[in-house]
Amino acid sequence: MCPPEDTYAFDNARAMQRRRLRALEALLDVGTIRHLDARGVDCGWRCLEVGAGGGSIAAWLCDRVGPDGAVVAADLDTTVLRELTRPNLDVRVHDVLADDLPEAQFDLVHLRLLLAWLSDPLAALRRLVAALRPGGWLVAEEMDFVSVAADPHLDARRRERFERVVGAHNAVLAAQHAFDPAYGRRLVSDLAATRLTGVESEGRVGMWRGGEAGGVVWQLTFAQLRDAMIGSGLVDGGDVDAAIALCEDPDLVFLSQVTMAAWGRCPPAAQPPASAARNATASPAASGASGSRVI
Repeated sequence: MCPPEDTYAFDNARAMQRRRLRALEALLDVGTIRHLDARGVDCGWRCLEVGAGGGSIAAWLCDRVGPDGAVVAADLDTTVLRELTRPNLDVRVHDVLADDLPEAQFDLVHLRLLLAWLSDPLAALRRLVAALRPGGWLVAEEMDFVSVAADPHLDARRRERFERVVGAHNAVLAAQHAFDPAYGRRLVSDLAATRLTGVESEGRVGMWRGGEAGGVVWQLTFAQLRDAMIGSGLVDGGDVDAAIALCEDPDLVFLSQVTMAAWGRCPPAAQPPASAARNATASPAASGASGSRVI
Protein backbone atom coordinates (compact mmCIF):
# COMPACT_ATOMS: atom_id res chain seq x y z
CA MET A 1 0.00 0.00 0.00
CA CYS A 2 1.25 3.48 -0.83
CA PRO A 3 2.09 5.78 2.10
CA PRO A 4 -0.74 8.10 3.14
CA GLU A 5 -0.92 11.57 1.60
CA ASP A 6 -2.07 14.92 2.99
CA THR A 7 -4.97 14.95 0.54
CA TYR A 8 -8.65 15.55 1.10
CA ALA A 9 -10.67 12.51 0.05
CA PHE A 10 -13.67 14.36 -1.41
CA ASP A 11 -13.99 16.44 -4.56
CA ASN A 12 -15.92 19.68 -3.90
CA ALA A 13 -16.76 20.00 -7.59
CA ARG A 14 -18.93 16.87 -7.49
CA ALA A 15 -22.66 17.37 -6.97
CA MET A 16 -22.80 14.71 -4.25
CA GLN A 17 -19.99 16.40 -2.32
CA ARG A 18 -21.86 19.72 -2.45
CA ARG A 19 -24.86 17.92 -0.95
CA ARG A 20 -22.60 16.39 1.68
CA LEU A 21 -21.18 19.79 2.63
CA ARG A 22 -24.69 21.25 2.97
CA ALA A 23 -25.77 18.34 5.16
CA LEU A 24 -22.72 18.83 7.38
CA GLU A 25 -23.57 22.52 7.68
CA ALA A 26 -27.13 21.65 8.69
CA LEU A 27 -25.78 19.38 11.43
CA LEU A 28 -22.90 21.50 12.71
CA ASP A 29 -23.54 25.19 12.09
CA VAL A 30 -25.82 25.78 15.07
CA GLY A 31 -23.14 24.53 17.46
CA THR A 32 -20.36 26.39 15.66
CA ILE A 33 -22.25 29.67 15.72
CA ARG A 34 -22.97 29.23 19.42
CA HIS A 35 -19.24 28.94 20.13
CA LEU A 36 -18.35 31.91 17.92
CA ASP A 37 -21.08 34.02 19.46
CA ALA A 38 -19.74 33.17 22.93
CA ARG A 39 -16.32 34.51 21.91
CA GLY A 40 -17.94 37.88 21.23
CA VAL A 41 -17.53 38.14 17.45
CA ASP A 42 -18.67 41.68 16.66
CA CYS A 43 -18.77 44.49 14.13
CA GLY A 44 -15.39 45.47 12.76
CA TRP A 45 -13.62 42.18 13.55
CA ARG A 46 -11.13 40.70 11.11
CA CYS A 47 -11.65 36.95 10.83
CA LEU A 48 -9.86 34.05 9.16
CA GLU A 49 -11.96 31.00 8.28
CA VAL A 50 -9.57 28.14 7.42
CA GLY A 51 -10.73 25.07 5.50
CA ALA A 52 -13.90 27.01 4.77
CA GLY A 53 -15.55 24.22 2.74
CA GLY A 54 -19.06 25.17 1.69
CA GLY A 55 -18.74 28.65 3.17
CA SER A 56 -21.74 28.84 5.51
CA ILE A 57 -19.66 29.99 8.48
CA ALA A 58 -17.68 32.42 6.35
CA ALA A 59 -20.99 33.94 5.23
CA TRP A 60 -22.22 34.15 8.84
CA LEU A 61 -18.99 35.86 9.88
CA CYS A 62 -19.31 38.38 7.03
CA ASP A 63 -22.79 39.30 8.17
CA ARG A 64 -21.73 39.51 11.82
CA VAL A 65 -18.64 41.70 11.37
CA GLY A 66 -20.41 44.05 8.98
CA PRO A 67 -18.97 46.48 6.45
CA ASP A 68 -16.24 47.66 8.80
CA GLY A 69 -14.98 44.11 9.31
CA ALA A 70 -13.38 41.60 6.96
CA VAL A 71 -13.35 37.84 6.49
CA VAL A 72 -10.70 35.78 4.71
CA ALA A 73 -12.04 32.34 3.71
CA ALA A 74 -9.18 29.98 2.89
CA ASP A 75 -9.20 26.46 1.48
CA LEU A 76 -7.21 24.26 -0.86
CA ASP A 77 -10.37 23.79 -2.95
CA THR A 78 -12.44 26.98 -3.31
CA THR A 79 -14.91 25.55 -5.84
CA VAL A 80 -17.95 26.15 -3.64
CA LEU A 81 -16.56 29.17 -1.79
CA ARG A 82 -16.24 31.10 -5.03
CA GLU A 83 -20.03 31.15 -5.28
CA LEU A 84 -20.30 33.32 -2.15
CA THR A 85 -20.75 37.04 -2.70
CA ARG A 86 -20.09 39.38 0.20
CA PRO A 87 -18.37 42.77 -0.11
CA ASN A 88 -16.24 42.05 2.97
CA LEU A 89 -15.20 38.52 1.91
CA ASP A 90 -11.82 37.57 0.46
CA VAL A 91 -11.61 33.96 -0.81
CA ARG A 92 -8.11 32.53 -0.98
CA VAL A 93 -6.57 29.24 -2.10
CA HIS A 94 -4.29 28.46 0.82
CA ASP A 95 -2.29 25.55 2.24
CA VAL A 96 -2.13 26.05 5.99
CA LEU A 97 1.10 24.04 6.29
CA ALA A 98 2.97 25.75 3.47
CA ASP A 99 1.61 29.16 2.49
CA ASP A 100 2.41 32.40 4.27
CA LEU A 101 0.06 33.98 6.78
CA PRO A 102 0.22 37.55 8.07
CA GLU A 103 1.24 37.85 11.71
CA ALA A 104 -0.94 39.41 14.40
CA GLN A 105 -3.75 40.39 12.01
CA PHE A 106 -6.93 38.57 13.04
CA ASP A 107 -9.36 38.94 15.91
CA LEU A 108 -10.64 35.41 15.23
CA VAL A 109 -9.31 32.31 13.52
CA HIS A 110 -11.84 29.50 13.07
CA LEU A 111 -11.34 26.07 11.53
CA ARG A 112 -13.65 23.07 11.35
CA LEU A 113 -12.86 19.51 10.23
CA LEU A 114 -9.39 20.41 8.94
CA LEU A 115 -6.68 19.37 11.40
CA ALA A 116 -7.45 15.64 11.28
CA TRP A 117 -6.46 15.66 7.60
CA LEU A 118 -2.98 17.10 8.27
CA SER A 119 0.24 15.20 8.94
CA ASP A 120 1.33 17.92 11.40
CA PRO A 121 -1.74 19.58 12.92
CA LEU A 122 0.24 21.16 15.76
CA ALA A 123 2.47 22.97 13.27
CA ALA A 124 -0.65 24.29 11.53
CA LEU A 125 -2.10 25.48 14.83
CA ARG A 126 1.08 27.31 15.75
CA ARG A 127 1.06 29.11 12.41
CA LEU A 128 -2.57 30.08 12.89
CA VAL A 129 -1.99 31.30 16.45
CA ALA A 130 0.79 33.54 15.13
CA ALA A 131 -1.80 35.16 12.84
CA LEU A 132 -3.92 36.26 15.83
CA ARG A 133 -3.81 39.75 17.23
CA PRO A 134 -3.07 40.02 20.96
CA GLY A 135 -6.29 39.03 22.69
CA GLY A 136 -7.65 37.31 19.58
CA TRP A 137 -9.47 33.98 19.69
CA LEU A 138 -8.83 30.67 17.95
CA VAL A 139 -11.74 28.22 17.76
CA ALA A 140 -11.17 24.75 16.31
CA GLU A 141 -13.64 21.90 15.80
CA GLU A 142 -12.73 18.31 14.96
CA MET A 143 -14.53 14.99 14.95
CA ASP A 144 -13.71 11.83 16.87
CA PHE A 145 -15.33 8.69 15.44
CA VAL A 146 -15.07 6.64 18.62
CA SER A 147 -18.78 7.07 19.37
CA VAL A 148 -20.40 6.01 16.08
CA ALA A 149 -22.75 3.12 16.88
CA ALA A 150 -26.21 2.09 15.74
CA ASP A 151 -29.17 1.95 18.09
CA PRO A 152 -29.48 -1.65 19.38
CA HIS A 153 -33.14 -1.64 18.31
CA LEU A 154 -31.90 -2.09 14.74
CA ASP A 155 -31.63 -5.76 13.85
CA ALA A 156 -28.18 -7.25 14.44
CA ARG A 157 -27.39 -8.01 10.80
CA ARG A 158 -27.95 -4.47 9.54
CA ARG A 159 -26.37 -2.94 12.65
CA GLU A 160 -23.19 -4.96 12.28
CA ARG A 161 -22.97 -4.26 8.55
CA PHE A 162 -23.34 -0.50 9.07
CA GLU A 163 -20.69 -0.45 11.77
CA ARG A 164 -18.35 -2.61 9.67
CA VAL A 165 -18.54 -0.12 6.80
CA VAL A 166 -17.97 2.81 9.18
CA GLY A 167 -14.83 0.99 10.37
CA ALA A 168 -13.67 0.47 6.79
CA HIS A 169 -14.24 4.19 6.13
CA ASN A 170 -11.98 5.07 9.08
CA ALA A 171 -9.27 2.63 7.98
CA VAL A 172 -9.24 3.75 4.35
CA LEU A 173 -9.02 7.44 5.20
CA ALA A 174 -6.21 6.79 7.66
CA ALA A 175 -4.27 4.57 5.26
CA GLN A 176 -4.68 6.60 2.08
CA HIS A 177 -5.17 10.20 3.22
CA ALA A 178 -3.32 10.58 6.55
CA PHE A 179 -6.70 11.20 8.21
CA ASP A 180 -6.89 10.65 11.96
CA PRO A 181 -10.40 9.48 12.93
CA ALA A 182 -9.46 9.88 16.62
CA TYR A 183 -8.10 13.42 16.34
CA GLY A 184 -10.97 14.94 18.33
CA ARG A 185 -9.49 13.63 21.57
CA ARG A 186 -6.10 15.20 20.72
CA LEU A 187 -7.44 18.65 19.92
CA VAL A 188 -7.34 20.16 23.41
CA SER A 189 -3.76 19.04 24.07
CA ASP A 190 -2.61 20.46 20.75
CA LEU A 191 -4.21 23.83 21.48
CA ALA A 192 -2.64 23.80 24.94
CA ALA A 193 0.78 23.16 23.34
CA THR A 194 0.59 26.53 21.55
CA ARG A 195 0.80 29.89 23.29
CA LEU A 196 -2.98 30.15 23.60
CA THR A 197 -4.26 30.80 27.11
CA GLY A 198 -7.45 29.68 28.84
CA VAL A 199 -7.97 26.66 26.58
CA GLU A 200 -11.41 25.12 27.06
CA SER A 201 -13.47 22.56 25.19
CA GLU A 202 -16.88 21.03 24.65
CA GLY A 203 -17.96 17.96 22.71
CA ARG A 204 -21.35 17.51 21.10
CA VAL A 205 -23.07 14.38 19.82
CA GLY A 206 -26.53 13.54 18.63
CA MET A 207 -28.68 10.63 17.54
CA TRP A 208 -28.71 10.84 13.75
CA ARG A 209 -31.26 9.07 11.54
CA GLY A 210 -31.36 7.58 8.09
CA GLY A 211 -33.02 9.84 5.53
CA GLU A 212 -32.16 12.98 7.52
CA ALA A 213 -29.02 15.12 7.39
CA GLY A 214 -26.93 12.67 9.44
CA GLY A 215 -27.90 9.78 7.19
CA VAL A 216 -27.21 11.89 4.10
CA VAL A 217 -23.68 12.70 5.29
CA TRP A 218 -22.83 9.03 5.78
CA GLN A 219 -24.57 7.91 2.59
CA LEU A 220 -22.63 10.38 0.43
CA THR A 221 -19.41 9.60 2.30
CA PHE A 222 -19.81 5.87 1.68
CA ALA A 223 -20.71 6.49 -1.98
CA GLN A 224 -17.55 8.53 -2.62
CA LEU A 225 -15.31 6.01 -0.83
CA ARG A 226 -17.03 2.88 -2.21
CA ASP A 227 -14.25 1.70 -4.50
CA ALA A 228 -11.50 2.44 -1.98
CA MET A 229 -13.29 0.56 0.79
CA ILE A 230 -13.89 -2.48 -1.42
CA GLY A 231 -10.27 -2.34 -2.57
CA SER A 232 -9.11 -2.42 1.04
CA GLY A 233 -10.55 -5.92 1.46
CA LEU A 234 -12.23 -4.94 4.72
CA VAL A 235 -15.71 -4.99 3.17
CA ASP A 236 -17.26 -6.19 -0.07
CA GLY A 237 -19.57 -4.45 -2.51
CA GLY A 238 -22.64 -5.97 -0.89
CA ASP A 239 -21.66 -4.51 2.50
CA VAL A 240 -21.11 -1.03 1.11
CA ASP A 241 -24.23 -0.95 -1.05
CA ALA A 242 -26.37 -2.20 1.84
CA ALA A 243 -24.94 0.49 4.11
CA ILE A 244 -25.60 3.18 1.48
CA ALA A 245 -29.22 2.04 1.19
CA LEU A 246 -29.61 1.83 4.97
CA CYS A 247 -28.62 5.49 5.30
CA GLU A 248 -31.94 6.37 3.61
CA ASP A 249 -33.95 4.21 6.02
CA PRO A 250 -35.49 5.98 9.04
CA ASP A 251 -35.13 2.70 10.94
CA LEU A 252 -31.42 3.50 11.15
CA VAL A 253 -30.80 5.58 14.27
CA PHE A 254 -27.21 5.93 15.40
CA LEU A 255 -24.98 7.84 17.77
CA SER A 256 -22.99 10.38 15.80
CA GLN A 257 -19.29 11.03 15.94
CA VAL A 258 -18.21 13.51 18.64
CA THR A 259 -17.66 17.02 17.32
CA MET A 260 -15.10 18.42 19.75
CA ALA A 261 -14.79 22.20 19.91
CA ALA A 262 -11.82 23.81 21.65
CA TRP A 263 -10.84 27.43 21.97
CA GLY A 264 -8.19 29.66 23.49
CA ARG A 265 -6.99 33.23 23.42
CA CYS A 266 -3.79 34.84 22.25
CA PRO A 267 -2.09 36.54 25.22
CA PRO A 268 -2.67 40.30 25.34
CA ALA A 269 0.19 42.60 24.37
CA ALA A 270 2.54 43.46 27.21
CA GLN A 271 1.91 46.94 28.55
CA PRO A 272 4.98 49.24 28.36
CA PRO A 273 6.14 51.05 31.50
CA ALA A 274 4.40 54.37 32.07
CA SER A 275 7.52 56.37 31.17
CA ALA A 276 7.91 54.49 27.87
CA ALA A 277 4.26 55.05 27.05
CA ARG A 278 4.65 58.81 27.62
CA ASN A 279 7.74 58.93 25.41
CA ALA A 280 5.98 56.99 22.66
CA THR A 281 3.03 59.37 22.78
CA ALA A 282 5.32 62.37 22.53
CA SER A 283 7.29 60.93 19.63
CA PRO A 284 6.29 62.15 16.13
CA ALA A 285 6.75 58.58 14.84
CA ALA A 286 4.08 57.33 17.22
CA SER A 287 1.36 59.13 15.28
CA GLY A 288 2.21 57.48 11.97
CA ALA A 289 -0.42 55.25 10.29
CA SER A 290 0.03 51.50 10.38
CA GLY A 291 0.77 49.74 7.11
CA SER A 292 -0.72 46.39 8.11
CA ARG A 293 -3.53 44.77 6.15
CA VAL A 294 -5.40 41.52 5.95
CA ILE A 295 -4.24 39.03 3.34
